[in-house]
Amino acid sequence: MTHKALPLLLLALAVGGVWAIRRQQTHPPAQPPLVMAATLADAAAHPEPPGTGPLLEALRSDLQVHRQLIVLFADESALKGAERERALAVGHRLHHERRDLVHQLNGALTRLAALPAAQRDPVVGALLDWMEADPELLELDRLAFRDSLRVLQKSLRQDTTPEGVRLNRRLARDLAEADRVEALVEAEYQRVFGGPGHPAQGGQRERWNAYVADLQHRLPLDTLLKGAAIPSPAAGLAGSGEIDGTGLPAKVLVLSFDDGPHRVYTEEIKAILEKEHVPALFFEVGRNLGAQDASGRIKLGPLAAFTEDLVKGGFVVGNHSYTHAQLSKETGAPLDLEIRETDQLLRAIPGAHSQLFRFPYGARTPLQLQALEAYHLRSVLWNIDSLDWADPVPSSVADRVLKAIAHEQRGIILFHDIHDRAGKVLPVLIPKLRAEGYTFAGLDTEGKLRLADRP
Repeated sequence: MTHKALPLLLLALAVGGVWAIRRQQTHPPAQPPLVMAATLADAAAHPEPPGTGPLLEALRSDLQVHRQLIVLFADESALKGAERERALAVGHRLHHERRDLVHQLNGALTRLAALPAAQRDPVVGALLDWMEADPELLELDRLAFRDSLRVLQKSLRQDTTPEGVRLNRRLARDLAEADRVEALVEAEYQRVFGGPGHPAQGGQRERWNAYVADLQHRLPLDTLLKGAAIPSPAAGLAGSGEIDGTGLPAKVLVLSFDDGPHRVYTEEIKAILEKEHVPALFFEVGRNLGAQDASGRIKLGPLAAFTEDLVKGGFVVGNHSYTHAQLSKETGAPLDLEIRETDQLLRAIPGAHSQLFRFPYGARTPLQLQALEAYHLRSVLWNIDSLDWADPVPSSVADRVLKAIAHEQRGIILFHDIHDRAGKVLPVLIPKLRAEGYTFAGLDTEGKLRLADRP
């Protein structure tokens, strides 16, 4: 995008955003996340400004997926067997689509924050006006906005101009409001189900249940379950040499984090792990790290610095494909490209390359496993899923993990460092599990168990 075209785009964003949040009639349905991801990518790559406010529409689309995931897993305890697999399959499809959207959205918000205040502030103000005052939003919808607010806050933190200070104060107020709402649903969850040091008192989750009921009225579950599905993770394929966590020694746990690095949360999770002296695996998506041009030259992006910091901290980084595609549907050159580009990007970061690979969603067949052999990569799965990508309530995420560990007694735990939930539950989970006799271990760059827990 040219410098001349960028102010036109931002003006269109501001005008479109302000118009959208001030109109009184009902909003049209949110655009599908993949449509909005493509719109943002196109806006960044072409000088022609769009005629509406794509950032606002992208946030609306992200909220819609957030709501859909809550409806999908609202009655999680009742999901058994095939019903649970179906819900997970649809949830993984939604997560896949949301990842593409958020990848573009975070980049757009970061570029927006770097513009002069005169171009930046009307657009950011329109987005915040919508989050704060749109009559169609529900109180608990604020849980969906935290990630975008944190990206904006980090990007604007160094702006000490009067305009920047005012904007940072407003962002802080909006994040504090999200914290207030989260504290309400957290307290409600712990009152009903208990938690570390908090015995259950029974009752109902009135606030949460009312939110879910409203969403179920707007988004019927039957309609969601009709969506095309990405297969849920399968158990390790016999004789494949995959690592899935079930073969670890008793009372040994390995933490793993997918889909990063992230502008905010990767660094925060790394700090928690270092403070607790816990090793971990980070499976990273190549397009977050950079790109390869037509001549084969690697160009690392800003987020690659977080990967380099992870390696310097002693953490092991693995390949999670280039675009987080469903690789079980890929063969030939497209499959090879998904593996090879991230492999080469990781080689370009000092110390980051390893022999560990994680298939997005665990979706693979013997054909995809065979494709790893050319790169001497080994598939690493998990047997304990936090579902942090679908659950915005930290206490609920922690409870799910603890129950799964009690059942499995060992394993690889799946978290994501593109959300804030892992950073909130780890300070609770780590000391509790150590007190119960569990050891946190790691894998080395070849996939061998590395017992390195140091309480």
